[in-house]
Amino acid sequence: MHFDLTPLKHGGDLKRWSRLTNGVADDWLDLSSACNREPWPIPNIPNEEWHELPDQNVLYKAASEYFKVKPIAIGSGSQQFIEVLPVLFSANTTIKENARKIVKVPKIGYKEHAFAWKKWGFSVQSYEHLDELIDSTWFTAVVVNPNNPTAEMASVSTLEKLLIQVRSTSNNPIDGLEARHLVVDEAFMDATPEYSLLTNHIEDIALGNVWVMRSVGKFFGLPGARVGFLFAAHEYANSINNLIGPWAVATPALYLVAKALRDSKWQTCAREALSIRHQHFWQIIRPKLNTVFDSQAVRSNALFYTWQLDTEEETEQAFDWLHRVGIHVRRGECWIRVALPAMAEMDQLDKGLIRLIRGDGLKDLS
Repeated sequence: MHFDLTPLKHGGDLKRWSRLTNGVADDWLDLSSACNREPWPIPNIPNEEWHELPDQNVLYKAASEYFKVKPIAIGSGSQQFIEVLPVLFSANTTIKENARKIVKVPKIGYKEHAFAWKKWGFSVQSYEHLDELIDSTWFTAVVVNPNNPTAEMASVSTLEKLLIQVRSTSNNPIDGLEARHLVVDEAFMDATPEYSLLTNHIEDIALGNVWVMRSVGKFFGLPGARVGFLFAAHEYANSINNLIGPWAVATPALYLVAKALRDSKWQTCAREALSIRHQHFWQIIRPKLNTVFDSQAVRSNALFYTWQLDTEEETEQAFDWLHRVGIHVRRGECWIRVALPAMAEMDQLDKGLIRLIRGDGLKDLS
């Protein structure tokens, strides 16, 4: 096993930047995490919720109503399930056996997936396009849908082909083929639930070897609650829950998330608000960011926009320019992701970009 790897860095790290800048970053506009900037409003939490051990029954019921199917486990965000699956698949195997099992992950995507499988010695290989997974060899394929940060949405036909590959070996390996597993991370799916596997392919999940992860960090804007859901064949429920332990989620978080999942009025209003915010961003903000990044290679999903830049040097320079006018975003390898701001934040972002383009922030385009 490889437990000495250096932990990855993430967005949503404004407090770290505050320490690095001696408090200057406290006033920055933080668009680095891609969580909903108009989150579900937190109600008062009854005092007894702090004094009782967690009982997940209420949240299981709320989740079953919201997703239209019951999860097999509730954990500390999707991240806990990302960590647990390689452990589950390492049962009764050796490090040498794991090293022969290929796990395919997106070349550009949420890096914790690859990191988790590497820690347990699996042979992690990257793919650029989902079509590369079709008819190729793999033990597990990870699909982030929609992708973070590329915003790419997997096509229905591609997903169906992958599901056929999983079905062909699920529970009954033939001709020397080992059973395959398809892991689908749907952390950003709540704004468009009609594209979820939970909506369209629940029978494939029930039959086995298809794993779907959901959470409340993105659309609901509740990353601090640390609540996620895992959907898979019921036969895996005991194993997963034994691995994560009895009290993975705190009682107040269970209380809040159950209320959030049942707040259908807020969910409808939130989806409508996202559409309005996107229209404003596309018309007013996007052209300025195109100029700052010197790039029109931009893709979006419900909660963020991602620009592709030509070089690492240009990416680092643009990241620094935005900091100089108080805007904090997520930087990757030749890409920058910008969370969709709250409507109340649009003006601050717009004015900062205007200052930057005019040269006040050291970007002089003359």
